[in-house]
Amino acid sequence: VARQAGEVMKKVKESGKLDAKDKYVGPSSDQGTLTDPVTIADVESQRLIEHSLLTAFPGITVIGEEGKLEPGGEIYAPKLDLLGDEKFPSMYASIPASDITVWVDPLDGTKSFIMGNLEVVTCLIGISVRGTATAGVIYYPWRDKLVWGVVGHGIGGDLASLSTLEPRGRRSSVCWFAELEKLKKYAYAALKTPVGSITGTGSAGNMIMKVMEGEYDSYFHCANNKWDTCAGEAILRAVGGTLTDFYGKPYFYDKSMPHRNATGVVASMFDHATYLPCCGDEAFLKAQERKNRLYKVASWGCASVALLASCVVVLRRFNSKRSS
Repeated sequence: VARQAGEVMKKVKESGKLDAKDKYVGPSSDQGTLTDPVTIADVESQRLIEHSLLTAFPGITVIGEEGKLEPGGEIYAPKLDLLGDEKFPSMYASIPASDITVWVDPLDGTKSFIMGNLEVVTCLIGISVRGTATAGVIYYPWRDKLVWGVVGHGIGGDLASLSTLEPRGRRSSVCWFAELEKLKKYAYAALKTPVGSITGTGSAGNMIMKVMEGEYDSYFHCANNKWDTCAGEAILRAVGGTLTDFYGKPYFYDKSMPHRNATGVVASMFDHATYLPCCGDEAFLKAQERKNRLYKVASWGCASVALLASCVVVLRRFNSKRSS
């Protein structure tokens, strides 16, 4: 299903008709200024994933970044035979559908997709069982690279060698994604041991993969969403890694939980406790809390502007009809 979603992305990109817009504001003539962009590829790839899974597995819950979408387009049955003779732990033999929530980021890295940096674009499908990230798929459409993992079983796909990683003894780099430069400064101060470099970069799925591959020692994010992390966390845990919030607490992926990972994200393969930035650093905590408040205010403001714009359009149409 992830591969088929990748084909949808490719077709949209080749057509050149991305229909890019900001989720809360609307279309923009300058695609580089979009803060939270969405394209037709995001929507249609999620539609395919969402309704393919719901058709194959009635009773599960699917939560995608683009909200609940109406059925439409093609539906693909998941090819479970691709797993061959894989034998999974007995605890997964009989799970009620109501206990399963699938978190979908159909196109992780939309800004990169728009700007043409296609090598880092991924499709993320994460499966939680009773709230715990349990299985996941990360697929790179433009590299045709797919990795899957199941906690308690291991990983498969194009990077089965991930499980052979060994600690490097010291941290040579840290991948850090943050919009506020001052948070990077606080991260340097709050981390328990020195780091070689901090790199500000893109999408969660790609960054968690780089941690598993050993390119980065850890991945931080001030706050993102559960569809950004569920797939990556499941695969990371399948190879012995860890993903928590800034306080070292695990995230809960039940369908009833808020979608926002509001207390930050830290992912690492080894010595996870040494990467937690909230070791009594009040300045860091306050900066992160301010950022979350700004996000809420900005989201509310953008949604209000979009609603107001819709009302203006309706009123104009109404007045036009009255005049005629």
